[in-house]
Amino acid sequence: MDDKILSECTFVVVDVETTGLNPVEDRITEIAMMKVKDSILQDEFSTLINPLVSIPASITSLTGIDNLMVADAPTAREVAPVIADFLGDAVFVAHNASFDWGFVSETAMRERSIELFNQQLCTVKLSRRILPHLISKSLGPVTAALNITIPERHRASGDAYATALVLVKFLSFLQRKHDIHMLTELLRFQNGWSPAPSK
Repeated sequence: MDDKILSECTFVVVDVETTGLNPVEDRITEIAMMKVKDSILQDEFSTLINPLVSIPASITSLTGIDNLMVADAPTAREVAPVIADFLGDAVFVAHNASFDWGFVSETAMRERSIELFNQQLCTVKLSRRILPHLISKSLGPVTAALNITIPERHRASGDAYATALVLVKFLSFLQRKHDIHMLTELLRFQNGWSPAPSK
């Protein structure tokens, strides 16, 4: 994929709530997606999803999402094409991206045979580089350190919105502090690459 200037990149910040931790065996119960370009929230999509399986009580106590709430929600089969269309060729961003990407890509393939090829950016990995002093890099401590309020914790829209704000702050910091202006540099930075110090 051709390299892009960060200000011209489209990022889609994603958060999913699920029935468990395994993207093959478990199912998505809610998804939120925030489209960000040049530090501006341009579009958003969110929906509950009927997982067609019972939601464990432990998950309901964490997210507040119960079986009654999702009873009339669309199924993953209905939502998968919308998710793929919304993502397009944007950079997929999430806080612990491997988790959300695993569920989204697995769901798209299982339900509609849609293969996703988006590049992935993880705000947890960026947090390790940018906020190394934080003991926990989970969303709560990271947003607290950046003075960001999460509208509704452990619900997809609230977490995705907060993660989008984290992304915007991180991009501003990296451009200002590390002179990172290209997508390839950003993707390399999250994996441990450090740019040469500016003179």
